[in-house]
Amino acid sequence: FKLFPQPGLLSGLPAAVLIRPADMAAEEALPKAVETSGFGSTQVVTIIAVLLTVYFLLQFFQVFGSGALKGLRKRGNATLLLGQCGAGKTCIFFRLRDQEEVQTVSSLTPLKDSFPIKIGDGDDAKLGPLEVVDFPGHLRMRGRAMQLVKEARCIVYVIDSEDKQRLKDVSEHFYELLTNQDVIELQTPILLACNKTDSTAARSEKFIVEEIEREIEQMRVSRAATLQGEDQADSYLGIDGEKFKLMEHSPCPIQICRVSAKKGELEAITDFLQQQYS
Repeated sequence: FKLFPQPGLLSGLPAAVLIRPADMAAEEALPKAVETSGFGSTQVVTIIAVLLTVYFLLQFFQVFGSGALKGLRKRGNATLLLGQCGAGKTCIFFRLRDQEEVQTVSSLTPLKDSFPIKIGDGDDAKLGPLEVVDFPGHLRMRGRAMQLVKEARCIVYVIDSEDKQRLKDVSEHFYELLTNQDVIELQTPILLACNKTDSTAARSEKFIVEEIEREIEQMRVSRAATLQGEDQADSYLGIDGEKFKLMEHSPCPIQICRVSAKKGELEAITDFLQQQYS
């Protein structure tokens, strides 16, 4: 036994506290237990380092990993014909399929078929069969058209090059396309097919592109003033501080060409399709 002094309660003289051998053994064993438990300062630092590493890896994956997964997405196999009512989408559809001119009327029903497309001058030179979807140009159908974008290998956007007044509507639709997340992530190629070039009233490609750029620039300014935060970032098109240029600032590949469904002059479209499906 050991005697340890403790202040006395009555006389102030030291009193004796009895400590049993079992208590002494427990006191001596405690430091040894801490040592053998493996939780020394070095081990604590190691655990903290591991936790920090896991945290930063999770942050890295959230920022960059999601983009990498998006990059793994693949486009569909359909050729999507879009454009305003009366632009000539359905005429182009039948020209591609049957090599003949067909009188058509506006419809609210998508036209869909799979068929080989003649390319070049040889009778046996064909591409496909390709799945081609002619989607109605009515304003109320646009939401459904955007849902089909993820299924498209490419988009042929048909423009009536005679109708200057419709270019504002073309620009609004095109703005929606170029800010569509599926188009951006999948880098869906778009061909602007300026139809009805056989008409003397047809505008040039340069004129049409400049009109689209001017209208989109106005939309950029107005929408930037009304949208905030993430909504503004998601719907913003072009480069801040620069005037919008269609070919330079588009988030996906864009080409433009002149065609005439009436005369069957669609070589620019078949060349474009051959690029996408080769």
